[in-house]
Amino acid sequence: MKTTKFLQLSSLFALCLGLMSQVAFAQADAGAKIRGDAWNGGRVQTYQRHAQDRSQLLFFYAQSKEPLPKQDAKDLVSGIQKDLTEAEKALAKLKADHAKEPDVVKQIALIEKHHARAKEVCGMAAEQCEKEHGDHVAICDCCTDMWFELDAAQVETQKLLKMLKIEKLPIPKKAGDKKAGDKKAATDKKPEAKKADK
Repeated sequence: MKTTKFLQLSSLFALCLGLMSQVAFAQADAGAKIRGDAWNGGRVQTYQRHAQDRSQLLFFYAQSKEPLPKQDAKDLVSGIQKDLTEAEKALAKLKADHAKEPDVVKQIALIEKHHARAKEVCGMAAEQCEKEHGDHVAICDCCTDMWFELDAAQVETQKLLKMLKIEKLPIPKKAGDKKAGDKKAATDKKPEAKKADK
């Protein structure tokens, strides 16, 4: 009988220890949502948006009546090129991780095609920005082409993320927000409870 109780207690202890370690692992691994495919997919999207935003800024900057400061224009163009390079690095990691999945590789190729075209047009804009009095119309046309290529790349990236079953990350919340929400929910329930008592 003592042996049976000892075995029951030891198995209960082992079960509790196992559950505690799983809880501790889950808490320590809160970043799991943004690893691997989610991390690289998020990076692709982020850098595409940055490049698109910069192309839009350059477009409107080039349309102003004042001469476009050469250094500012060069900074925007080099920023677009850097963003595209970073997006391509993240895409390359996704491609390597899913090399045996033809649909994923094909989808990545579509994105790469739009990135290549955006880089090509960005190079043309860079040439105009190097000139003392760059052709503002040509710069604006390049920016328009870049914007639409990046928009198309983002559409294809959304399709890729859906294929990889990468969900959109939730909006970040402060640690206290949940408690504040719980207090509000508890406060909202109190009047109902009082009505039910009457």
